[in-house]
Amino acid sequence: MTNGDEDMEVDITISEEEAKLEQFNGTKSGGPDNLHPRILKELAHEIASPLARIFNEAVNSGVVLYDWRFANIVPIFKKGKKGDPGKYRPVSLTSVVCKVLEKNLKEKVVKDIEVNCKWDKIQHGFTKSRSCQTNLISFFEKVTDFLDKGNAVDLIYLDFSKAFDTVPHGELLVKLEKMGINMKIERWIRNWLKGRLQWVILKGELSDWREVTSGVPQGSVLGPILFNLFITDLGTKSGSVLIKFADDTNLGGIANLEKDWDIIQEDLDDLVNWSNSNSMKFNSEKCKVMHLGINNKNFSYKLGTHQLEVMEEEKDLGVLVDHRMTMSR
Repeated sequence: MTNGDEDMEVDITISEEEAKLEQFNGTKSGGPDNLHPRILKELAHEIASPLARIFNEAVNSGVVLYDWRFANIVPIFKKGKKGDPGKYRPVSLTSVVCKVLEKNLKEKVVKDIEVNCKWDKIQHGFTKSRSCQTNLISFFEKVTDFLDKGNAVDLIYLDFSKAFDTVPHGELLVKLEKMGINMKIERWIRNWLKGRLQWVILKGELSDWREVTSGVPQGSVLGPILFNLFITDLGTKSGSVLIKFADDTNLGGIANLEKDWDIIQEDLDDLVNWSNSNSMKFNSEKCKVMHLGINNKNFSYKLGTHQLEVMEEEKDLGVLVDHRMTMSR
């Protein structure tokens, strides 16, 4: 893409805007601006033209409206003790109107990434034509091939700590610029990330407003793709089999000899170096290793200074995998 293409005016048409509005799920919750998705869906034909004009003006001038920076945070319980705030996932309910614009910009960002051949080939999360199934099939096809040939195999399951909430804005924007995304869209995203405010809503009670200084909003349209783009360069030097589903990263490799163990350990060291230089931290307690194969020597791996715990069974994207490679459970 030439510099001229990168700086092209963004043109969101009335017809594509109407299509986006008609596709809206009218049962979803509204955001802080109290505009319900059903209103936009029912009035798609009437409001498509003024919205397209507003969106084009906003993106081409870099303006992010005040209401578009707010988020209602709804805590979604994961597992563990309900009294522990760390056991909840914070989901952002943001402006529905802004989400419509985000859908348009997401499509244009994806197109720019594809044109510039910058797409992450081992990323299966939040990616068109890819899913949990394609992730599992792709990874375990290689693992079972290693095992069928009589090899010992070591699998390492990696977990980032609060991944979406800790993405540093500065580093993210530098990476977007290098990927050749339209400069006007990149500038709008820069302003969209700045000056964000959020408060927590729980049982009808509201916390105070807090400024958001890092991360991409979970619950927004742009958030997941921005996260994917941020970790595109994670593991690019890996000599092992590496696969990603959003922030879930699996590493696997043949583990017959000392030189094999060294390759896997070097890949782990490289991932730790990436996490340190990108201000992202692995949750060491949740990072595990599984040894496969009857002749496996059960080598001990380290993630930084932390020795990885050995597991005989691990849940991988909802599927229970054990050290015998049976998934019957």
